[in-house]
Amino acid sequence: MKLAKFDKKFYNNLEDKEKILINKGIFYTINLGNKKVGIVGFIPSKFSDKQGFIQIIIKQEFRGKGLLEQAEDLLAKKHELEYLFATIKKDNIASIKSHKKAGFKKINIFKRLFLIKKGLLQTNEVRLYKKY
Repeated sequence: MKLAKFDKKFYNNLEDKEKILINKGIFYTINLGNKKVGIVGFIPSKFSDKQGFIQIIIKQEFRGKGLLEQAEDLLAKKHELEYLFATIKKDNIASIKSHKKAGFKKINIFKRLFLIKKGLLQTNEVRLYKKY
């Protein structure tokens, strides 16, 4: 697997592309051999250049193969990130499970409530993090 230059044409043909915010971050096309299998990137944190909010889409036929973890780890290494954060809708069980399998952990309840109170997290969302 490798991260290649962002391919907007490929991105425009992905299902659920509207769920990621490409205009606010740094993005790459995920290549597996000679196949384009997804898009990965991050939105830099306002608080540290060593943190970011992960944004990823893997084509349906390539899901469940461990590519999420590989792509996110490559991204973190390439940009020397210390933390990646994921904000996922509570009803997106598959994504939550995939991120947990990749080493992400839920933030504690006190941080979650603080973020909700500040308007930085919705009550129907889960915030996960991974330390590198």
